[in-house]
Amino acid sequence: MSATTPPENTPVLIGFGQIVNRHITTAEHVLSPVDLASQAAQQALIIDKLSNKDTAPLVSQIDTLAVVRSMIDNRIEVTHPFGSSNNPPQSIATRIGANPSRLIYGPIGGQSPQQLVNEMAEAIYAGDSDMALICGAEATGAMRLALRNQWSLDWSEQLDNQFEDKGIKRVTSDFERAHHINYAIHTYALFENAWRYKQGLSIPQHQQLMAEMIASFSQIAANNPFAQFPIIRDKAFLASPSKDNFAVNTLYNKWLVAQDAVNQGAAVVMTSVNKARALGIDEDQWVYLHGYADAEDSAVSQRPDLGASNAIKETSKQALAMAGKVVQDIDLLDLYSCFPIAVLAACDALGIDWKSTKSLTVTGGLACFGGAGNNYSLHAIAEMCARLVKTPGKFGMVSANGGFLSKQSVGVYSTTPVLDWQPAQANSAQQAVDQQHTVEVLGHYDGEGVIESYCLIYVKGQPDTASIIGRIEKTQQRFLAKLNSDDRQTLEQLLPNNPEPIGRKVTVMSKDNECFFEFSSSLI
Repeated sequence: MSATTPPENTPVLIGFGQIVNRHITTAEHVLSPVDLASQAAQQALIIDKLSNKDTAPLVSQIDTLAVVRSMIDNRIEVTHPFGSSNNPPQSIATRIGANPSRLIYGPIGGQSPQQLVNEMAEAIYAGDSDMALICGAEATGAMRLALRNQWSLDWSEQLDNQFEDKGIKRVTSDFERAHHINYAIHTYALFENAWRYKQGLSIPQHQQLMAEMIASFSQIAANNPFAQFPIIRDKAFLASPSKDNFAVNTLYNKWLVAQDAVNQGAAVVMTSVNKARALGIDEDQWVYLHGYADAEDSAVSQRPDLGASNAIKETSKQALAMAGKVVQDIDLLDLYSCFPIAVLAACDALGIDWKSTKSLTVTGGLACFGGAGNNYSLHAIAEMCARLVKTPGKFGMVSANGGFLSKQSVGVYSTTPVLDWQPAQANSAQQAVDQQHTVEVLGHYDGEGVIESYCLIYVKGQPDTASIIGRIEKTQQRFLAKLNSDDRQTLEQLLPNNPEPIGRKVTVMSKDNECFFEFSSSLI
């Protein structure tokens, strides 16, 4: 082995596939999630640059098949209206003709595609896998269409094979969920308002900022053949509530946030340098994982800065350090964009301006390309790798997010060979996150405090209730509170045409395991 040749067990990505199903007019056009994932996998397994045409099909070489968890399986209590597979990895393996010895169903969260790539890279390096296929899909758009049209579908499959289920782990406490920190649309509004206030922006000013960002993303999605929503939407449309862009809460209009009504699948194939050579796959098809990291942030209510993410900061820092790069060396970025604050927090963590000339997405983002559930970032990885193959020597970074800016996984990619690949130092990013201080949250509080951030929650397009995160001025302890269901007076004071809620004094009253708030008579 020469000084310029990667070691034989160096992991490489060699195949990338995506699929979208936009045109559904009958029940026969509907593809289930495992059907979509299987088709994406088949696309990833078509390697055009085989120099040895007599090599065995790649599908026969797969020993590990990992599937990104479908959104319908994020919650144990939810039943799929058309049924589902009890073993998605085996269902996909059967469809594509694979016979892997290891089947994995991934963990909950949008970080999981990059997390699985990181895990498979380590398995290949260690010799625990020769070839791994990672795939996933969502068919939420087709499901909703079928329900509206009363189509009869059967997606159920019962298989006996064993598989590894990485399971479901909640990222919020019972106390947080009791105060509306349980749905993304509510929780990210808390983050968004905190960031907005810190920047000195009014709600209209921040809506203009968000609209400008998503309008630029829509330009990219409009030219992406795998986008679910390839439509250019301008800043004026995005910033203004309308019939087609209705308000979902104070700050967010529909097309500013992730769209989950998609029918999309993606897949990547990973192997070792030695195996890729044995299969005759040209080296200009290889993409190397130069750096990576995974970490999970503290609970939402304990984070010192509600508009920032220590997990994004530390995973990006560790992945770049492993790659021997700084962010200025990165040519292509895909920052998770479920909500604008996810992009803004990532830019802050990376030390870049969101308005910089560097594009922040290669797909078009979750609001425009499509928010394919936990699987979105597998599209980003597949798209990133495909672009890097066409532009040898460039570097790309994918930052994937799960939960409420909770779980982060980052990967740095390039066709440039890694000559001394080693697994990342175990838990190094996590240890850095764990060293950050957290804020004490009171389970019960009666007294006065100051609003640190808030979310005005809408039902059927109208303000209905609200939740806040606040601080006690003397102790800087934090409390959570929500509105009494019949408190319309306080609700009306939270509407955008009233004084800024953040920084205002509130009176908090506890009852059982819940806290309620109303505005104090004075402003601060």
